[in-house]
Amino acid sequence: MKPVVLAPMAGVTDKPFRQIVRSFGNQVLYTEMIGVESLSRNHPATRKMMDIRDENNIIIQFVGVNPNAFVKGIRLAENMGAVGIDVNMGCPVKKLISNGSGSAFLKTPEKAAYLIETIKKETKLPLSVKMRIGWDSTHINAVEFAKKLESAGADRLTVHARTKEQGYSGSADWLIVKQVKENVHIPVFINGDIIDKKSAEEALDISGADGVMIGRGALGKPWVLTEIETGITPPVDRAELACHHLDLLLDYYGPHGVYVARKHIAWYAKGEKNVAEFCQSVYAMTDIDQIKERIHLFFKGER
Repeated sequence: MKPVVLAPMAGVTDKPFRQIVRSFGNQVLYTEMIGVESLSRNHPATRKMMDIRDENNIIIQFVGVNPNAFVKGIRLAENMGAVGIDVNMGCPVKKLISNGSGSAFLKTPEKAAYLIETIKKETKLPLSVKMRIGWDSTHINAVEFAKKLESAGADRLTVHARTKEQGYSGSADWLIVKQVKENVHIPVFINGDIIDKKSAEEALDISGADGVMIGRGALGKPWVLTEIETGITPPVDRAELACHHLDLLLDYYGPHGVYVARKHIAWYAKGEKNVAEFCQSVYAMTDIDQIKERIHLFFKGER
């Protein structure tokens, strides 16, 4: 099986989630998307996201437009022990688009190439880019964009096979990733609609990509990377896992961790009966022991 990596996901791939994923196998993992401008202003939460000193094999993903801020971020990443830098040129969130970052780079390929060329000179770490296939269905420019990034010095590309306008809806077009792969000489990973071993193999077969990146398929299934790589589903006690995840979030965020945990608990419960009622009851609780008791009762079938 070709490499399987976990996508950087804002609000998801924080340190506790990475610890959970790592517990199922030693992986190269990404941080959440980190804003270089926020980092340059020493925003406390952003600095906390950068602290990977007690972790191994971490790639830090940056987003932004200011080359100088990128360089400062890269220096910090190097000091923290990052094994790679990833530049986000694919996020469709309006806030990022409005300042010219994320998917906005698809409309300004020269600026994208300039940014990669500038920061590539400043680091010896592998430099990758996460991109989309185009702005919308009438502006598919993945091949041209990828070639510019390669020429600028990118060492690897990950292509989310949707347009910016699609966001996370509709179907991923794996054939366009094949076109990218056939027109560049650096590794290309495919992302989009890959949720299990079957879809991973199909995506690789259609695109010829060098690896797959799993995003939403890992929500509630942090073992999915290992499952795809080995073809074996590890034995998982989801109640115990959800409670352990809650503990890690509390250790990392303090009391606020109980609120961060809610979405993860809901993802672990997805597919079970009476999920909505379960989530509603958990969301109304703040006592940790009560939450854990409710989780165990739910997964025992006492709903």
